[in-house]
Amino acid sequence: MPYFKFDVNLSEQDYLDYNKFWMIKSPYGKKQILNFRIILTVILGLISLLSLFGGKFSADAFIGIIPYLVLLVVFQLALNPIFVWVSKAHIKSLKKQGKMGYSPVSAIEFYENGFTETTPDNKTEQKYSSVERISVINNKVIYIHVNNIMSYILPFSCFDSKEQYTAFFQFIKTKCSKIDMY
Repeated sequence: MPYFKFDVNLSEQDYLDYNKFWMIKSPYGKKQILNFRIILTVILGLISLLSLFGGKFSADAFIGIIPYLVLLVVFQLALNPIFVWVSKAHIKSLKKQGKMGYSPVSAIEFYENGFTETTPDNKTEQKYSSVERISVINNKVIYIHVNNIMSYILPFSCFDSKEQYTAFFQFIKTKCSKIDMY
């Protein structure tokens, strides 16, 4: 007999919100964006240095690197919105192909040693030891991260009441020590 059972109905917006969170706020996405920023800076820095060396550090060479520096600043400022736009485009593409990255309908049952998700297509079982972290977003949604790519999404709408949400939150805190509150 499960301690908790939730019927989860996810919308495309729920999935998009998860992807936005993953990209911009989660430790996984932040690390990926930081790495991208560093790589971008190194590449444009090397191109600028090569341009300066090729121009023998003349005034024209310094003027020639201005577009690279402007490009670097623009990309650094626009990186988060670019990643969100790419995520939206990817979700649209998956939807057109009929290969969504989530199941809109599932049932998740939480037991003493693990939990089970049942969708119309499959059934997965996870032990709590496989949970890397849990993210709670404004007490509106809980993301249970199994790894840096896969998470289970529990929107507040799947809870019958605030009391059930609180009871579940107290329960899940005993199963995973890494809980991030946003």
